Amino acid sequence: MTSTRIDHNMNENENYQRNPRRERRSFSSAMTSSSSATLTSGLIPENNIEVFSGVPFEAIPSSIVSFHHPHSLQSSNFLGTSVISGGIYSHAVGITDNEPLMDRSRTGSINSQRNPHFNFFTPEQINNAEGASTLENTDFNTEWDPMPANEQQRLFGSENASRRSSIYSASPRSSLSNNSHYGTSSYKGHPLSRTGAADRRSRSSTNPMSLISTHSSSSSSRYTIRDRIPTELDTNPEEFLDTRSASVPLGSPENADISDVNSEIASSEDESRSYHKKTGHQDEYLKPIYHEKFYPNHRAQESIQRFYISEEDLVIGIAGYKNSRFKIFIYHLTCVLTLGLFYLLMLWLPSKKVKLCGVRCPLGKAEWVVIENEFGEIQIETVEREWYNRPLSTILHSENNSTDNLDIEIYHHHASEKNPNMPILIYFHYRYIKFIYSPLEDIFKTNNNWADPDWIDLKTVYAGLPTAIQEDRVLAFDKNQIDLKNKSITELLWDEVLHPFYIFQIFSIILWSLDEYYYYAGCIFIISVMSIADTLIQTRKTSKNLAEMSHFDCEVRVFREGFWITISSKDLVPGDVYEVSDPQLTVFPADSVLLSGDCIVNESMLTGESVPVTKLAANESIMFQLIQDFQDTQISSFVSKSFLFCGTIIIRCKISKGQSSALAMVVRTGFSTTKGSLVRSMVFPKPVGFKFYRDSFKYIGVMTVVAMLGFFFSWLQFVKLGLDKRTMILRALDIITIVVPPALPATLTIGTSFALNRLKKKGIFCISPTRVNIGGKVDVMCFDKTGTLTEDDLDVLGVQVCEPRDHNSLVFGELKSDVHTIFPKFSLNDCNSPLDIRNRNFLMSILTCHSLRVVDGELIGDPLDFKMFQFTRWSYDEDFQNQTFHSVYDERHEDSVFPENQDIIPAVVHPNSDDKSNKFIENDPHNFLGIIRSFEFLSELRRLSVIVKPSGENIYYAFTKGAPEIIPDICNRNTIPADYEEQLYNYTRAGYRVIACAGKVLPKHTWLYAKKVSRDDVESNMEFLGFIVFENKLKAKTTETLSVLNEANIRTVMCTGDNVLTAISVGKECGLVKPHLVYLPYLTDQQEHFPIEWRELSNPDNMLDPVTLKPNDNEVSDYSMAVTGDIFRVIFSNETTFSHNYLERVLLKSSIYARMSPDEKHELVEQLQKLDYTVGFCGDGANDCGALKAADIGISLSEAEASVAAPFTSKIFDISCVINVMKEGRASLVTSFACFQYMSLYSAIQFVTISILYSRGSNLGDFQFLYIDLFLIVPIAIFMSWSKPYHKLAKKRPSANLVSLKILIPLFISFAIIMFFQVVPWEIVQNKPWYIKPIVGGDDAVQSSDNTVLFFTSNFQYILIAAVLSVGPPYREPMSQNIGFILDILISILASIAVMYIPVSSWFGNLFQLTAISNGMKIFILFWVILNYYVQLIIPPLVKPYFKKKRSSKKYKNILRGELESYRV
Repeated sequence: MTSTRIDHNMNENENYQRNPRRERRSFSSAMTSSSSATLTSGLIPENNIEVFSGVPFEAIPSSIVSFHHPHSLQSSNFLGTSVISGGIYSHAVGITDNEPLMDRSRTGSINSQRNPHFNFFTPEQINNAEGASTLENTDFNTEWDPMPANEQQRLFGSENASRRSSIYSASPRSSLSNNSHYGTSSYKGHPLSRTGAADRRSRSSTNPMSLISTHSSSSSSRYTIRDRIPTELDTNPEEFLDTRSASVPLGSPENADISDVNSEIASSEDESRSYHKKTGHQDEYLKPIYHEKFYPNHRAQESIQRFYISEEDLVIGIAGYKNSRFKIFIYHLTCVLTLGLFYLLMLWLPSKKVKLCGVRCPLGKAEWVVIENEFGEIQIETVEREWYNRPLSTILHSENNSTDNLDIEIYHHHASEKNPNMPILIYFHYRYIKFIYSPLEDIFKTNNNWADPDWIDLKTVYAGLPTAIQEDRVLAFDKNQIDLKNKSITELLWDEVLHPFYIFQIFSIILWSLDEYYYYAGCIFIISVMSIADTLIQTRKTSKNLAEMSHFDCEVRVFREGFWITISSKDLVPGDVYEVSDPQLTVFPADSVLLSGDCIVNESMLTGESVPVTKLAANESIMFQLIQDFQDTQISSFVSKSFLFCGTIIIRCKISKGQSSALAMVVRTGFSTTKGSLVRSMVFPKPVGFKFYRDSFKYIGVMTVVAMLGFFFSWLQFVKLGLDKRTMILRALDIITIVVPPALPATLTIGTSFALNRLKKKGIFCISPTRVNIGGKVDVMCFDKTGTLTEDDLDVLGVQVCEPRDHNSLVFGELKSDVHTIFPKFSLNDCNSPLDIRNRNFLMSILTCHSLRVVDGELIGDPLDFKMFQFTRWSYDEDFQNQTFHSVYDERHEDSVFPENQDIIPAVVHPNSDDKSNKFIENDPHNFLGIIRSFEFLSELRRLSVIVKPSGENIYYAFTKGAPEIIPDICNRNTIPADYEEQLYNYTRAGYRVIACAGKVLPKHTWLYAKKVSRDDVESNMEFLGFIVFENKLKAKTTETLSVLNEANIRTVMCTGDNVLTAISVGKECGLVKPHLVYLPYLTDQQEHFPIEWRELSNPDNMLDPVTLKPNDNEVSDYSMAVTGDIFRVIFSNETTFSHNYLERVLLKSSIYARMSPDEKHELVEQLQKLDYTVGFCGDGANDCGALKAADIGISLSEAEASVAAPFTSKIFDISCVINVMKEGRASLVTSFACFQYMSLYSAIQFVTISILYSRGSNLGDFQFLYIDLFLIVPIAIFMSWSKPYHKLAKKRPSANLVSLKILIPLFISFAIIMFFQVVPWEIVQNKPWYIKPIVGGDDAVQSSDNTVLFFTSNFQYILIAAVLSVGPPYREPMSQNIGFILDILISILASIAVMYIPVSSWFGNLFQLTAISNGMKIFILFWVILNYYVQLIIPPLVKPYFKKKRSSKKYKNILRGELESYRV
């Protein structure tokens, strides 16, 4: 059925595997991304120096690279040599062919590199535990080579590629299982495999297809099908499970753990036998106590393991536990005896509960597991057990360590010694990942990237899956659904109510009720209920929206058991063949591989860019590489052209001739898909470690200590006064609720809530509210270029055609901005001179050399291709029937109808009749160009090619366009103009993007030759034709925004995949690059001493000192550096080669980072964070997704789902949103700071008042508390937070340090001032003749002069302290503009004055429990609190400068200060 297509594709791709290594000129530029949908990260085909690189990769951004392999920087081992015109040579730095591509001992331990915060596990346990990963045979410290083996092999030949991990040469697993262990000298882990020693022999370059025998038998013939429950349990379960049987040596020293459970098995044996005799139920035997009976040769020993979730760059520890009945009984008894308090304590301290209730046991026999990630988050998951009874290879990658031991049965899923049968499937779920126990490794592993080697045989694939295998794979891989578990209202309510904040609220309400403060307790209760309800509604709404976005279900036609059936997409499993040409199918339901037909898809869900991508059917070579890629967990560009990602939109699907439908095969389902990884990254964001939040908890801790001291002092005072015990306990406990007010945590979020609402009105949405405050501390802002700083669309500035100057040389002609001036003829066949031929060929190249498609009458494709074709003003049609094409076959020399692209989408280019300026004759057959064959754009080749045939001629042309530094390598050197480098240099320096075009006439003018010719033959000995010059305009807000950031002393950095010269030009144009001097890096041949030279852009002789990276002219301090991706990789992956000062200097002085891959962008963010920068990143595509998540604040300018994972998403697609986020962040941070201080001083005021009254055995009244807390404090706290941000960004960032002398000392001084201004009126009033002494211990009768005077005085203190702390500029608008706050302050002052003058005998007087005081005393209080206000306003700020830190805690500031001082010296 597919033989023709397979032969064609295999012929097309074989040349890549034989492609010899070429020397290429490049300006230290790494490849930033793969082709349209590749998931590979940056790759370095050669470490070339590229003087001119006017065009970046014309590729669609890679699909969420960070979801498929570790983000940490990796060095490439394929840095070669090249020469530029200046004669500078470049070589690799410290990399040899004998070094492994993945180095497990990069770091000494997990602690030194990652700085984890494990609490339940010790660092030694994590380091020494056996490890696994979602990346097969990889761990957190693996040096990951991002280039897939297949791409490396195509680029550099088999010599280098054979060293890489490959199914070709050893086993279904990657080479890491053969050449590396976790247990290195510095990393004391266990080897990944327990089945044998690692094979360290060199890899052979054997043809992979020769290692696996494929045949046309059905899948089931390669598959062990047996009953789900072992037959031994049905025939004679007593004998099979007899603990005294010699066949299973339970008590052997080989497994000491077994003896520990012998008694347990024996004690339950009789019970279980009788149970099964009566019921015949077999589930009893799933219990862990019978584990050794089912796995006699693989006994469980390991109780702890380490696991690396590469998609999230997260290390977790897993420990096995079983229940202890006695411990659980003691736990429940303690909970009952303590009235649930012990339950709450254990709920908040889960690690303690684990040790109280469970017993550590081997992972294979665990009833539940404890999982702790490196951020200290603990989760307990139940271990499930189900009958499976299938070989290990059907659910996990099977182990096989040597080519000599390659057993064909492993590939057919038959049980063997190295592929044992698994009677019981043992698993648990964590973060929607299924962890499956492997008896071979004795650890839990995942099958996210499982692949069936039988997929290589396409005949077997087309046969579909038998029902038995489908059922097995549902058990192994779960349903194909990305359904998030939404908690019920009851569960949410339970979680919310049991939060420590609300438990403290409940404690306070109960306490106040017992103290007969019913009104106050009732109001606080109502407010708490409203707060809980609001939280539940918002949480429920958010989780529901996310669940709806991720959920997908549709009907799919699947081929099973020889019949087409319609099923739900949830029932798809890996290996299912389904129809993609079904008109009802609009979105791919799972990660799949296209088997027949071709598709145009929109991958914006992954890439963030709505650029149509063409997918072609896979052949056996691609299927073989797919298995290789799955083991590497990368999707190479070779495979990506046939890979259909879950969730991407089907624009058009075309059925191949001779077939009835287009088919695809499912390879990954559910949360194992790319979309599933994306959803998980959104559900489980990285915790925020902001200093303000850490300090707030420390601060609350200090206040709690103060509260406890107040508790004990009050107790002693009450004892002296002789109060009854009930009153003593209640009032002493009440001190705690005063010092640590229950409303404190809530007030911290008010400012953030207002900021989020203001941002939302401006079209900026935030999924991580805690990041808002961090936005106020940003020190450096990184920007992508294309689509962020510049417009997405390009405009054609013009074209330059290569023209002959004399007989021996060529030069560029004038820049032509009108397409009609290129070849002003009536027919493409009308050529009278060599110049006409060149002009005609150049016009044909820009007419045909693109990847555009027509969908629903609309031309779609890459924006650059679209603009280029739009420039020509011609028409593009598919399925064109108005003109007949003819061809001559090799076998028979007779005319026949030309088979228009029967395997590729047929397309014809012809003059546009609607173009009035068009001179070409519409009916002239020479003016109809058929695109016969296309060679898609590959990022590693950086070019695209087509074969074209005019309708009126039997001539076949080949045209290529691509990066101008690449095209000369495939051209005849005699056709390169003499001023090639000069023209390219001028354009790139001016910031233009340049595309080079080349072409030739194929030597044979036959359809058959055009069909079979290899890409290497097409792209060789071509004739250079000319340049297409594009201009990429800055967005309107770019320059203005960068100017504001520069004025605010916020460093700006460009991090782009574009060419370095273009990036520098754009940087200078928009003001991002200020210094006149910009230095570029060049690799040298001085490997031992100075491997990198930094030369000034305009004057290459002007160099930086190779050690200090300072100009030779010591007086020059204002300069900048530009780093390219490969140089960045060389520097930061060889940290032993370069000193820390060198690395820091590069990070501090570089404003441009060009040719950066997604991984390198991510790494740059983390390197800047190591210098204590608070880093922001703003980008618009999936190439930026990793960096957006790693940055302290990530702002996405895309609505695609891939970018929604960023904390902030802007609907305003320019960088002005950055200013808004920073302004709101600063205002929110200052507001949170002010509210925190206000609540602290509010507590201090009330603490002083209560302490004085407690000393006299009295207290405040119920309505006095109610008036203070509800009428004064709550409105003030809300309106304080209402202030909008200041219109201008100040140079100094607000402080986030709560626990510092600069904050604490003024706070203590404020506390002393408050005490002084309360004690003086209290002392005065005691000497007045109308003084009324308090009634000791009188809860109902608190009327006294002490109470009244302190109540009046403190009321004004609450108000005036708010006015003192409400600071406006430079971070918030002046308080005079906060109308709500001003009105509230005025109303509160007037109300407090009114309360002073309420007649004590009136209803309000009795309500407030006031006593009469003289008018003179009232006037004194008013003047006294005014004095209090000015003292509070002046004295604490005067003290602050004396406690200012002499040295910044930020590393980068100290480095810059040291440099500044050295220049002064």
